[in-house]
Amino acid sequence: MGDRSQIHSDPQSLEESHLDMLSPILGSKSAARESILYSYKHGFSGFAVVLSQSQAKLIADFPGVVRVIPNKILTLHTTRSWDFLHVKQDIVTAVLSKAQSGRGTIIGIIDTGIWPESDSFRDDDMDNPPPQWRGICQVGESFDRSHCNRSKK
Repeated sequence: MGDRSQIHSDPQSLEESHLDMLSPILGSKSAARESILYSYKHGFSGFAVVLSQSQAKLIADFPGVVRVIPNKILTLHTTRSWDFLHVKQDIVTAVLSKAQSGRGTIIGIIDTGIWPESDSFRDDDMDNPPPQWRGICQVGESFDRSHCNRSKK
């Protein structure tokens, strides 16, 4: 990850600077180009690349390099928040009991429906749907076949 002052106004020149940094370590500009997974050009200068530990140490010593951050795989725990927070079950039970398990909570849902005329449903430049897709264009009051996109007819 590079210093914010290193950010170029031209994203292409920033990407070139990433290649210039990697080229001596990987042997060539083309090897550097093939190895970059992503170049970060907004907010900070940086790139994602697969390197050996010794290559990462070399890059870390380059002028302008603030930090080399190893990638790690993280597991999502979105459906089990209590487990994710490492909260014991008896605490969960106590909290839910004290909160009366949400009794009196009002959840409002505003469904604005589907507006077929919305640009979100335009299918210009789209291919036909895959053959395994099922569905029909269901016509009705004030909704004729011309309103359907490329759905199965």
